[in-house]
Amino acid sequence: MRWIQDRRHVWLHPVLPLVALALVGAIDGLLAWRAWPIVVHGALDESAHLLTALVLLAALLPARLRHLLPWALLGIVAIDVDHLPLYFWGVGAAAGSGRPVTHSLLTIAVLLGGAALLRRLRAPLAGLAVGVALHLVRDLATGPGVPLLWPLSDTAVTAPYAGYLGVLAIGTAAAVVRRRRAALSA
Repeated sequence: MRWIQDRRHVWLHPVLPLVALALVGAIDGLLAWRAWPIVVHGALDESAHLLTALVLLAALLPARLRHLLPWALLGIVAIDVDHLPLYFWGVGAAAGSGRPVTHSLLTIAVLLGGAALLRRLRAPLAGLAVGVALHLVRDLATGPGVPLLWPLSDTAVTAPYAGYLGVLAIGTAAAVVRRRRAALSA
């Protein structure tokens, strides 16, 4: 079991996706239980975003792209900095969703365009794009929706929460199988 000894890849442990799935459920239960101060709500939600990313990255990220992991994890939480102008000055929200307009496919496209054009920043920008995309997976199913097609439309796009949990459950199963295979072949 060489993979347990390599601490740099401890996130690959097969039990971690199961723990992450359970924690997302617990966090979302807490968020639904009562209204929390915005700082507490934000900390809980960001934790669930990180756990969502860890599950889906463990399931889908090819080993050759593992260098994108830190950038993707940064992207999944850094995108919410765009809420600050909204909270402080009331600017930047799409009319239909109440979420910032940067919570859209345009942000991902700009990051990927930058990654294609700027060779030295390819990994950071591509990783940030992956993180923003994973962030939107959760945001589609929680809260008021996402202005996904902004600036073409500021209509809030939503997905059923059960669909989000289904994606996480499938991602968890895929990650566990993938990690068990890796452990057995090591």
